[in-house]
Amino acid sequence: MCYFPYPMILSAALLLGAGLTSVLEAGPSAPRERSFRPVVPIKQNVRGGMDKMKSQTVRLTIPPPPIPESVPASTSAALTSDTPVPVLPEPAAPESMLPPEPVSADLPDPASPAETSDSDRITGGSETKPETSIEESKTKTNGPTLTQLREEAHALAGKKLSYVFGADDPDTGGLDCSSTIQFLLKRIGIDDVPRTSYDQYYWLKRKNLLDDVYGKTASSKLLKKLSPGDLIFWGGTWKSGHRVSHVMLYMGYDPANDKHYVFGARSKSTTGLTGAGVDIFELDTERGRLVAHGKVPGLVYE
Repeated sequence: MCYFPYPMILSAALLLGAGLTSVLEAGPSAPRERSFRPVVPIKQNVRGGMDKMKSQTVRLTIPPPPIPESVPASTSAALTSDTPVPVLPEPAAPESMLPPEPVSADLPDPASPAETSDSDRITGGSETKPETSIEESKTKTNGPTLTQLREEAHALAGKKLSYVFGADDPDTGGLDCSSTIQFLLKRIGIDDVPRTSYDQYYWLKRKNLLDDVYGKTASSKLLKKLSPGDLIFWGGTWKSGHRVSHVMLYMGYDPANDKHYVFGARSKSTTGLTGAGVDIFELDTERGRLVAHGKVPGLVYE
C-alpha cells in the first residue's frame, strides 16, 4: 500500500482546476501552424576505414642535370640545383666533313645495274658446272658423229667389195653383213663392237639401246621409230640357230624418191646402188623377218 502526503494532493488538485478554468474561459482557438525543416541526408562513409588512413609526405631530392663540357668552369661552379641548365644542341659537322658510307665489295653498286648474260638468265646464276658434265660434253663433241659414219659407209661402198660369208677383212675382197658393221664402226672409233649379228643385237640390248619391233606390225613400228644411224636386225635369213641372223645400217629417207636406204652386205645374188655386194641398198621392210633396231653406242646423233 502507498501513502501520498495530503498537502501535495491538494496543491495538485488546485493547479488542475485552475488550468481547466483558463481553458474554458479562452474558448476554442485556431490550430497553430507547424514549421518543417528540410531533411538533410546524412553522409556516411560506406567504404569504411578512410577516416583512419594516415597521410604520408615523401620528399625527393632531384640531383642537378650534368653540366655539358662546353660550359666554362667558372659558369659551372656558379650553377646550383636551382639554376636551370640549358640543353645545348650538338654542332652539326659540315657536309664536306662527313665520311662516305662504306660500300661492301660483295654487293653490286646500285647506281650501275649489273649486266646479266643470257646463260645466267637461263640457268638462274653463274654456277660452275660440275666436272662430270664438262667431260660428258667433251666426249659428245669429240666422239664419232653420224656424218662421219655416213662418209665411211660411202667410202666402203666405193671399194666394190663382194659379199663373202665369214670374211672380216676388206683386203681379202669381201665381207659379210656383221663384219661390215664391225669394220665400219671401228673406222670411226667404236672398238668394242662384237663380231656376229646376234652378238651385236645383245650388245645393244645390254646397253638398253634396243627397240624390239617383231610381230605383224613390225614394219609400221620400225618406220615410225627409225632414225639414221640405227642398226636394223633380221631373223631367219639363214639357219644360224639364233633369233638374229642379219644386220644392216639405216642411212636415211629420200623424200624425192620416197625410199629408205640401208648400208651393209646382203647376199651374193644381190647388189646395191653401185653394183657391189657391200653397198647401199633400198630398204625392203617386207623382205625377211624384222626383229629390232637400236642406237649405236657412243655415236653422236647430229
